Amino acid sequence: MFRKTTLIFLLFAAAAPAQHRGDNLAFQGLPLNQPPGVRALALGAAFTAQSGDPGALWFNPAGLAGIEKPQISLSLSHATPRWRENQVYRPNRMFWTLAFYLEGLYTPDPADNGIWDFELAQDSSYRIDEPALGLEPFSAAAADWQRDLKRSGLQQISAAWPLRISSQKVLVSAGYARSAIDDFDRNDTFLDPHIGYDEYGTVPRVVNDTVRFSWSRFLRQREGDLHTFTAGLAWAPLDRIQLGLSAALLDGQSEDLQYLRRVGWFDIAKDNRFRFAYDTLDVVTRGTSDYRALQYTLGALVKLERFSLGLQVKMPCTISRKWRASTVTTTAGGPEAMATAGTADFRHPVSYAFGAAFQPIDPFRLFLDYQFTPYSQGGIDLTADDPTNRVLPDQSDLRCGISWQPLPFLELLAGFRQTTALFVPDGAAIKDRGPSADTWSLGTAITLARYGRLELAMASRKMNYYDSYYSNANYVTETFSNLVAGYTYQF
Repeated sequence: MFRKTTLIFLLFAAAAPAQHRGDNLAFQGLPLNQPPGVRALALGAAFTAQSGDPGALWFNPAGLAGIEKPQISLSLSHATPRWRENQVYRPNRMFWTLAFYLEGLYTPDPADNGIWDFELAQDSSYRIDEPALGLEPFSAAAADWQRDLKRSGLQQISAAWPLRISSQKVLVSAGYARSAIDDFDRNDTFLDPHIGYDEYGTVPRVVNDTVRFSWSRFLRQREGDLHTFTAGLAWAPLDRIQLGLSAALLDGQSEDLQYLRRVGWFDIAKDNRFRFAYDTLDVVTRGTSDYRALQYTLGALVKLERFSLGLQVKMPCTISRKWRASTVTTTAGGPEAMATAGTADFRHPVSYAFGAAFQPIDPFRLFLDYQFTPYSQGGIDLTADDPTNRVLPDQSDLRCGISWQPLPFLELLAGFRQTTALFVPDGAAIKDRGPSADTWSLGTAITLARYGRLELAMASRKMNYYDSYYSNANYVTETFSNLVAGYTYQF
């Protein structure tokens, strides 16, 4: 039983590249570049050149040196991530009625298993539903499925204390942040091999000069929390120069689920003939993952009267994942279970961020950041070979923000952020850059004299992309809405 189950599990792993967005469980969903903070969210995360705000602990620790009095900060968040996909199959001159099966316009009768399609077409019971036409491919109305989540709770709590050591101004800071680990991927027409795409290898031929491929439903989801404990140190060796160092311990856990549920198989042959039959092969994996990492950040800031420049360097680190899982494989002969465990390492490369802040006139301040992370120089080390483990593209992160202070106690904030994803869609013309996610944000800060400062921010992120194949296109939309409220008290 062990040999048979192991073989089926390995076949499942090997089948995963047959269609993109069907990768095996690894490090999906980790919030690698989502620092907390209300003001930072409102300004589009353009925070590298910020000084005097406790939120600098999560970005550029050098900015902490601008704090003049002890402060404590607390923020809460409510987030709603959403995923949806629309798979559109294109009938063409080859096997043009096969698209009706995969598009859901025709439901085969189990009594017709293995009967050639041209023979079924002569039966009066062979009826095709009308397709929905004229829908925008990325819209909710066109989607085959949609998944929504809601996450609320503590976002971060931090404190900062300025000190004087000899003639030097030194500031120490510490904080805790909680961020969600959320990932979801679903593919209702997981084909192995994928007859519309040859990047993963040539389509094999079998007996009688036909090609057989399986049709399955794939799902992968992960939910959990990542806890970050950070300590920072900043000092100002000169009046206009600030330096900083922080160390962050990342610790988290997630509940993982992945399954591949076989619908059936197709045989295609010459003269545009094909046949379908239902089949049984379910591979369901449930388990947990534990994550751990230690990351150091260096920062520097030059602060002039109306202009500031900031530099942040996140040093390389290794994020480890220890997982435990139970895999149940069900065939026509019944279910078989197997417990597995292992480790994996994500080698996170060095990351650079450059920022500028400019105050053209007193009520307005402008902020601009650019962060670059060469993920292609990192990678994922697994205990066993996994064909779904691909080279990650480099990531660029452009951020900009503006603040306006119409009244001494009131500040209005807005921002924009564009971040590239850590995958390249199948069929994309640009092979070394992921699709871009755009985030728009708004916020406000109200100073309550000696009672501290209230802050509120909201942001909306959206990413559209599509996988393009000869046979079909998968239109995917991922959105993320976030509402954050915070309070900072200055002693």
